[in-house]
Amino acid sequence: MLREKHKILIIDDEAPFRSALRRLLEKSHIILEADTGGAGIMLAEREAPDLVLLDIGLPDGSGLELLPRLKEMRPSPTVVMITAYERVKDVVVAIKHGAFDYLVKPVDLDEFELTIQNALEHAGLKNEISRLRQEVQRLQGVDMMIGKDQAFLDAQMLAIKSAQSRDAGVLIQGESGAGKELFARLIHTRSPRAAYPFVALNCAAFSPEIIESELFGHERGAFTGAKSEGKEGLLQVADGGTLFLDEIVDLHPEIQAKLLRVMEEQEFFAVGGTRKKKVDIRIVSACNQDLWHVAEGGGFRKDLFFRLATIKISLPSLRERREDILSLACAFMEEFNDKYGKKFRGFNPKAERLLMNHSWPGNIRELRNSIERVVLLENDDTIVGRHLHFLDSDLAEPGPFQPEKFGIVLPDEGIGLEEIEKQVILQAFEKCSSNKSKTARFLQLPRHVLLYRLKKYGIET
Repeated sequence: MLREKHKILIIDDEAPFRSALRRLLEKSHIILEADTGGAGIMLAEREAPDLVLLDIGLPDGSGLELLPRLKEMRPSPTVVMITAYERVKDVVVAIKHGAFDYLVKPVDLDEFELTIQNALEHAGLKNEISRLRQEVQRLQGVDMMIGKDQAFLDAQMLAIKSAQSRDAGVLIQGESGAGKELFARLIHTRSPRAAYPFVALNCAAFSPEIIESELFGHERGAFTGAKSEGKEGLLQVADGGTLFLDEIVDLHPEIQAKLLRVMEEQEFFAVGGTRKKKVDIRIVSACNQDLWHVAEGGGFRKDLFFRLATIKISLPSLRERREDILSLACAFMEEFNDKYGKKFRGFNPKAERLLMNHSWPGNIRELRNSIERVVLLENDDTIVGRHLHFLDSDLAEPGPFQPEKFGIVLPDEGIGLEEIEKQVILQAFEKCSSNKSKTARFLQLPRHVLLYRLKKYGIET
């Protein structure tokens, strides 16, 4: 198998010099030439060379001014500077702006061959890293971000733009199953921290004590049952990378305070520890509620909210982007065809109507699980209506989802909102037989928020 030839672009205004370089390189590589900076930029944009040999002294400007423009291209070429005078200042500026190396005219043949070999190896390594990064994104599902809905596309563009920052807090809000972690991974893989870990923690999945230990780690003997050698927390595991905190609304107030210190000072204490630990991370958080509304009600620290939500991304539910349902379903069908060795080719009209008319309370996660169930259990070549019998749909025309409504009788003389909230909590508390956990689930509130409200209104017995 023949090795693919590299493209090398020579930008130099001296025709004899370009010809000499061409003769040295053209047997093994594809050679492009430009005698001005403007012509060189146009060629680079059109041909995407692997390597650029760039003269510092050009008739229409300095090669040092051209270098940043070349490095901003995607993919960006490896650049070797060429100069008639070995001026230290020019070399320093060139290296600082991303040049791989430099050559001085007249070029020494042995030095030239070694520099070109090293530069092309560097270019090949960059291409391999780019390929591996794309593969990591594919395995993490980032490439499964399918959709034409404008709100979804706007959210995706905002995520990509926010990825350019190393540190800005990003808050992703949306219903469960709408793809919040997928967006968090997108931000990480497009960010300068992509080479470092992405670590996720669901704040609703554990008690405050476990969450604190998981986040900050603990020292030896910090509490009963603590490992004798201590434990490294996820803050340290994610050092250099991104920490994703899902359902952050459930984070206990004491841990909120400690997390605020991490975001402000980039330091923390392990549980039971007395020595500060430094960490360099970016925090991306997610919530299935309006976190600012919760903060205004006293259920979340406002100062922490502002740190977390430098950029706020709102994800539409699947029922709000119905035009994307069939495209997503087809993508999941292909994914599970590969996984289970099946050969489904599409959906019949009845199956499509079932998919389109279902309200999808579980959003994309529910759709994906539904398609996996069908592909795993059935052996046809087309997904038909009877395969989706488990979906709760009456084949009505699709429309906006409406939660079940209830009425409140308001007195003629008026009533304060706090009194309404108190009565709703009181009725729910009684309905759930004074069980706090059941009441929190019934009202769709974090447990610590409910406890705060029960105490506030004097309901707790």
